[in-house]
Parts: sequence; structure tokens; C-alpha cells
Amino acid sequence: MLTRRPGLARSLLLPAVLALFCGTVAAEELGTVNVELSGLAQASGNVYIAVYDSDDDWLGEDVVMRRKVVIAEALDGEVVRAALQLPPGEYALSIYYDENNNGKLDSNFIGIPKEPVAISNNARPSFGPPKYEDAVFTLGTEPLVQSITMEDI
Repeated sequence: MLTRRPGLARSLLLPAVLALFCGTVAAEELGTVNVELSGLAQASGNVYIAVYDSDDDWLGEDVVMRRKVVIAEALDGEVVRAALQLPPGEYALSIYYDENNNGKLDSNFIGIPKEPVAISNNARPSFGPPKYEDAVFTLGTEPLVQSITMEDI
């Protein structure tokens, strides 16, 4: 004989409703950075994007997000496109093209990159690495475009 337990249906339904509501709220709180990279139309392999949210961590290993972008899959005409979903805040991007496909940014003995690199806001180095303050941008909930040109250093 099957007995009815009204409290069971309610206890199973409440977590599902809360999960749905929390998921909706979290999705509404994200913004999108649409990264458009030029200078890679003839390239193959991968581009790596690192997202930073503080000057203290800038160009270090502690990142908000790392994204590997396969150029062949992301190439749209002359531009490689990638969309990054992040909470609103201040961010800076560091990007490199892995020419030799070894999964890391190769540099010389004093740390100067040997592969093409780029920074958000098209910030350029001046007597050392690019500064966080030159690369930082503010992301809200509205989509933002970062049009960046890859260059050899």
C-alpha cells in the first residue's frame, strides 16, 4: 500500500526552487568581455588569455581565469573572438600566442617574451612590463569589447 507524505514533496521541491532562483541571480550578475584579437589571421594553434583583478597579482600565477582559445575555432574573418563571463569589477587581460605549441609563454634569459603578446587596452610596455593601471578596465553587467592587437616584442 502506498502512503502519501505531503512533507516529502515540499522538502524535495524547495531545494530545486532555491537552486533555480540562485542560478538565475548568479547569471544576472555576470558581465561579458568580448575579446577581439587582431594580428592572428595567418596563425594556427592556440592563444592563452589570463584575467587579473589586482595590481598585486598582475602578470603572476594567481589569476581570476585562464582561457585557452583554439585559433581555428575562434577565427572570424581577420579576428579571433573569445567571450569571457565575469562578475562586474575591474580586470586586466594578458594574452599570448603560443607559436611553438608548448603550452607556455617562452621568454629569454631576462624575461622578455619570445612569442607575440598583448595586453588589454592595447597597453604597451615602457622600460619593463606593462603596468596594471594601463591595462585595467571596468566591467559592468553590459557586454564590453576589448579590441586588442597581437604584437611581437
